[in-house]
Amino acid sequence: MNTFRTGIFLLVSVLVGCSSDNDQGLEEDNRLTVDMTAAILTDFQLSEVPYVDIQLNQPEIVDGVQLTPGEIMITVPATFAPLELSLASVNFDTSKFEIFPAIGSVQSFGEGNAIAYTITSLEDRNLSISYLVSITRDDAATEKAEITGFRFEKSKNTDLASDIDALRIVAYPARNSNAIFVLVPVGTNLTNLVPTIDFEGDGLQYRQGDSDFIPYPETDPSIDFTSNYDFVSFEDRNELELSVTTAVSQNRYRVIVDVEDPIEMLESSVSTATVTQGEIRVFPFKWTNRGNHPVQHGINASTYSNSIEGDTKENILNAFLATSSPLQAGFVRPGEEGNVLVTVNAAEAELADYEVKIVFAPKYDVHRAMIIDLVDDLNPIEDIFNTVELHVKTTVTGR
Repeated sequence: MNTFRTGIFLLVSVLVGCSSDNDQGLEEDNRLTVDMTAAILTDFQLSEVPYVDIQLNQPEIVDGVQLTPGEIMITVPATFAPLELSLASVNFDTSKFEIFPAIGSVQSFGEGNAIAYTITSLEDRNLSISYLVSITRDDAATEKAEITGFRFEKSKNTDLASDIDALRIVAYPARNSNAIFVLVPVGTNLTNLVPTIDFEGDGLQYRQGDSDFIPYPETDPSIDFTSNYDFVSFEDRNELELSVTTAVSQNRYRVIVDVEDPIEMLESSVSTATVTQGEIRVFPFKWTNRGNHPVQHGINASTYSNSIEGDTKENILNAFLATSSPLQAGFVRPGEEGNVLVTVNAAEAELADYEVKIVFAPKYDVHRAMIIDLVDDLNPIEDIFNTVELHVKTTVTGR
């Protein structure tokens, strides 16, 4: 009797184990076969108002995984006042996918807000895609609200050698925001610059920091453009913001003032100590932040090339811009020094003299108000600065 019961128990255990293994394999198969392209949005109807126009850019999906998010830019009638709106419906199978914010959930799309909508697989919640959704009013039949020109005129700024026009005025439709970039010579006194602003609209307002918008004076004011960076919120607390308004629309602009060459090498041409074949050594050289915004630690060189014509030796150098002290906490602030850390990897290098041109390409992170080198799909990055070169000479000798 005991033998019979033991046999039954073992048989049930084996069957349960097989069932568990099969279930696990089935779950893995389900997870691996979820088709996230079945979750893409083909429309974005609103519950409160029919849209006038829609631009829909699909996310990039590779092997079921999103690489870049999608963008949906919707235009509603100019006469539709509130931008408290909700998604009316979706085209995908709601038994297989869910969206957040949910259908019918009212969101605030005003004042440049872009709402991220995320669609998640119910079969595998690790898989999802997303869209940044922004909504603007149709201004086709109304007066435009926009800044058409921004400059520092020598006649109003006597320390300048000539007029300086904005490098570019950029709109970011996905975020319902705009930015004005102005580059001035290194050493320009930023504390009392008088801008000249051209705009179309009923009125122009401005503010700095947390203050409220106030009417822009008829007599052009002197403005302090010096960055006052908040390393907690990652924003410039002194950044000038402009607002152009009409009866039914508003456009806001952030004004970013900096220099063409924020990164200045102490020496443009340097030499390292001799490196023995087989060694890997790091050499620090100095640079200074001559700009108006902090430079993030870790900006990598963009290119390396041999300085001597016809030299075909393989590059053995690597370099990045770093802080020079732990007290700098990951940023080189305006006026501070940093280190260029140059690594010479002679592990398998040939015995020779090396002369290499190293190029850095700093960029401006618009919404985090800092200088970096990364490209961010979700955040505007502007390539507005000059590149900076460092020429390095090194010699690899035998043991």
